[in-house]
Amino acid sequence: MRSTSRLFATFAAASLVPVVTLGALVVQDYRRDAAEQGRAQGLAQADVIAQMVVAPALNSGEPHTLGGDLSRRGLTAEQYDRMRESTGLAVYRGSVQHLRLRGFTGRVIFADDGSTSNGVPASDPDFQAAVQGHPRAKVITGRTQTIRVVQPLFAGATGQSVGVLEVYLPYQPIADRLDHQVTQTVRRIGGGLAVLYLVLALLAWWTTRSLRRYAADQRHSALHDALTGLPNRLAFRTWADDVLERARRDGAPGAVVLVDLNRFKEVNDTLGHHAGDELLREVSERFRAGLGPHDILSRLGGDEFALMLPGRTGPETVALLEEVRDRLAAEMVLDGVPLSIEASFGIALYPEHGVSLQELKQHADVAMYQGKRGTADIVVYSGDGISHSQQWLVVQAELRHALERDELVLHYQPKVGLPDGEVTALEALVRWQHPERGLLPPGDFLPAAEHSGLIVPLTEWVLRRALTDRLGWTAAGQSWAVSVNVSVRNLEVAGFPDLVAELLAGTGTPADRLVLEVTETALAGDVDTVERVLARVAALGVGLSVDDFGAGFTSLSHLRGQPVAEIKIDRKFVADVAHDPQSRAIVRSVIELAHALGSRATAEGVETAEVYRWLIEAGCDEAQGYLIGRPVPWPQVDPAMFAVPGAVSEEVSATMIEGLPR
Repeated sequence: MRSTSRLFATFAAASLVPVVTLGALVVQDYRRDAAEQGRAQGLAQADVIAQMVVAPALNSGEPHTLGGDLSRRGLTAEQYDRMRESTGLAVYRGSVQHLRLRGFTGRVIFADDGSTSNGVPASDPDFQAAVQGHPRAKVITGRTQTIRVVQPLFAGATGQSVGVLEVYLPYQPIADRLDHQVTQTVRRIGGGLAVLYLVLALLAWWTTRSLRRYAADQRHSALHDALTGLPNRLAFRTWADDVLERARRDGAPGAVVLVDLNRFKEVNDTLGHHAGDELLREVSERFRAGLGPHDILSRLGGDEFALMLPGRTGPETVALLEEVRDRLAAEMVLDGVPLSIEASFGIALYPEHGVSLQELKQHADVAMYQGKRGTADIVVYSGDGISHSQQWLVVQAELRHALERDELVLHYQPKVGLPDGEVTALEALVRWQHPERGLLPPGDFLPAAEHSGLIVPLTEWVLRRALTDRLGWTAAGQSWAVSVNVSVRNLEVAGFPDLVAELLAGTGTPADRLVLEVTETALAGDVDTVERVLARVAALGVGLSVDDFGAGFTSLSHLRGQPVAEIKIDRKFVADVAHDPQSRAIVRSVIELAHALGSRATAEGVETAEVYRWLIEAGCDEAQGYLIGRPVPWPQVDPAMFAVPGAVSEEVSATMIEGLPR
């Protein structure tokens, strides 16, 4: 406000200067015009005097006295008397102050006061101009204002110049009249300029106020989200940096929290973007209602929010977010559809987890995605067991180059049928032959690929290479099928079935020789999209397998209606069947479920002969694990190396599985 007042005052003062200058110039020009009018009036009056007063007096003499220079011949007595009589009346009436007749040399021939000196010097330019026949008038200021006129005097009979008439006329009446006119004009001009100045001042005030409001709106727009009105990413960074700087000085604790809404995309896709916008506004209001006056809430973009919670410890932050989570989870209705919103919260504490905003956001981002992959929706960064976001960025950049430089390789792990132990398929498992760190397992780079979307070109590469490798072992006399893991991101790509069909046709692979393995949690993603994609893939004749079944805690309703050819039992249940009754019950139930759905049951993680024998007794269809074979490049897959499963199968056949733990 103070800066606006200064701006207005500066503009007002600056605009006053040209207005006053304009007024002064107008008045000056008007006074100059008035003086010029006075001189013109003096010349006219002097001309009247010359014709009405002086000329009749001079023309009264003898004809031979009417020509020539007056300085040589002078005036006759009669002319002199008539001049005194005429000029005396004019002087007496006040129309003339002084009057002189002078010769061309400057000699005074007649003066109303009888003097023969004073007056205009003969060398004066005005006098010389009059001698040459050009009248001149000049305003003389002093105790009284006077108009002095010098003009040539012409004889009436001959029309020739005979001398110079010097007349002093009173200027005061003219000046008073002109001053009155100037005063009136100045008042009018001054009034007009004052009105103009007031108009300009009002315009300046209105303009500065509008500019102030516009600047405030622009500043607010630059720092706030247009949809929710919350501070945006830029404002959050600015304010958070200030809070962290004070915290470093004072040693105060606090927390940075990143929040991501779950299933927000489904709302947009199902109800439309207008419903998504309304959802974000409602979420913002619920966030605000649950925060304190010193907490900072920002929308970073999309369905991602950030919180700055100064002065709060870890337990206090978790307790606050639990309240916020409960507020968000309260049912709302959008377009007549009741919804319950869930969110994932990642917490980074300062100074424990970092002192810079960038570092804290990275740690909070890691914690948030750990929550998305696990069962807890509020996660405090621990630094253990998860990849750092900055490391993920490096991995993603290197992985792009790895795809370009063909640094990825495929290893294959065999699956065998039970109880005969014959190889039925090879599962393609991707590895990265890193030029500096050697052979990397998928856990070192697949999470980063999933997070960035690189999983789509990566899966395409795996599919293409696996089908190409299958041509190699088919040519060697083996008809094994090949299994390839696909991500939920692949199933959300509309053109994925077309890609599979193109690769099958390009490699001449029968569709039933390809099995696509999807995780149980992938089936619980965008249900409609996943079902459409799986149906199109199954229509090609490709087998579908549910990988890691039992690890995702997904409702069995996701299996209903799905064209599933195989259910793979998660290794954490398989490993304990020899000594854990609950694991045995779970595995038996999954086997029965698979058979009831018309699918094969395959056990993962088989590492002991005891587990292998139990699976045969339980009716499992296929097995996979280190007991059978470790992942190796396909030329190293040799059926003859599966001696243990073969021996076990013979033992089972001979003993009819007597005495096995159940």
